[in-house]
Amino acid sequence: MAAIISNAGRAIVTNLITALGGTAPNWVAIGSGAGTAGATDTTLFTEYTTGTWTTYARVVVTPTRALTSVANDTAKWSGTFTAGAAQTVTNAGTFDQLASGGNMMLKSDFAGVVLGSGDSIVCS
Repeated sequence: MAAIISNAGRAIVTNLITALGGTAPNWVAIGSGAGTAGATDTTLFTEYTTGTWTTYARVVVTPTRALTSVANDTAKWSGTFTAGAAQTVTNAGTFDQLASGGNMMLKSDFAGVVLGSGDSIVCS
């Protein structure tokens, strides 16, 4: 399992903390496919789109902060997806655009999570 901040994600962070522009990564997506997340990745392995999902694969999230070691030291994005048919989810990421494309800030790959029709998964 790997969880990375992509190279494009580093640019998002520097743009936002210097107030020089950019769009916050307020959309989360899930996908399938095998691989290991890497800093040069720009997409999920195979992003789920409207096909068998009840909503578009990317969902708008409201970012929050959490305590890991000290107050507000961790950013958190959460999105809920409901499968319209059996699916296996193996990766997730945050993006600065709702439609396909945009810049991916974070990406994580993990062992497949098998969902039946109507099952939900929360990515956070």
